[in-house]
Amino acid sequence: MPSRLPPPVFSAYDYITPVIGHRGACGEAPENTQASIELAAHQGAQWVEVDVTISADGIAVIHHDHDLDRCTSGSGILNLHRLSELKKLDAGSWFSEAFSQQRILTLTELFTLANQLDLNLNLEVKPVIGRESETVWAISRALQEVPYEHPLLLSSFSLHALRACASHLPHITRAINVEAIPRNWSERIEEAGCQGLHFQAEFANESVIREIKAAGYHLLSYTVNNPDTAEALLSYGVDGIFTDYPARMVRALSRWTRDGRHH
Repeated sequence: MPSRLPPPVFSAYDYITPVIGHRGACGEAPENTQASIELAAHQGAQWVEVDVTISADGIAVIHHDHDLDRCTSGSGILNLHRLSELKKLDAGSWFSEAFSQQRILTLTELFTLANQLDLNLNLEVKPVIGRESETVWAISRALQEVPYEHPLLLSSFSLHALRACASHLPHITRAINVEAIPRNWSERIEEAGCQGLHFQAEFANESVIREIKAAGYHLLSYTVNNPDTAEALLSYGVDGIFTDYPARMVRALSRWTRDGRHH
């Protein structure tokens, strides 16, 4: 049986719920924006997952892609633009004109918003290669600026970013992101210094999931918009699912408790 690394003093997974809003409620509002996050909270999500990167001047901001083209009125690589430039961009009209007032959030603004909404956060750390530590430092600075006392989970596909999280934010729960669960999952989780693994739902394998859970690790799965798929994953032992439609999933999974048992 693979050994488990000692967890942080405070484990976010102790508070995880079956439904986590993916980039807020991004099926119904522009991803990673205040509108999307507020909608997820109003739809009953207690957790949301968002993406964190940094501006040219080292400020942590909430945005998924390395470039600005898909989700804003801007273009080019986000990390080459200063925050003052990013704040001028429309981050909502690409989704619908009704969201034309949405702007890229800073992480400090997100923490303030999450405090107001009583939301727990999974921050996916999405650094440009070479700026992993700088991205984690920016997260640390934001935490110093805005007291955020809710459960917080850091995850990333980047091993370098996870190592920086372990060094600079060792008290915060960490997870490694993958698409398919690797055969050497134990070594990968331990190498990254993590307590959980987040994987793509299409690659779910019940026996492997049960093995990982038996080893004492936690599992979340993305992106799940079909209630039947969500129920199957939870029955295997997955702790929760990321969804673009929190309201739909909160209704469908209302009988699931946090520990995976039925009410």
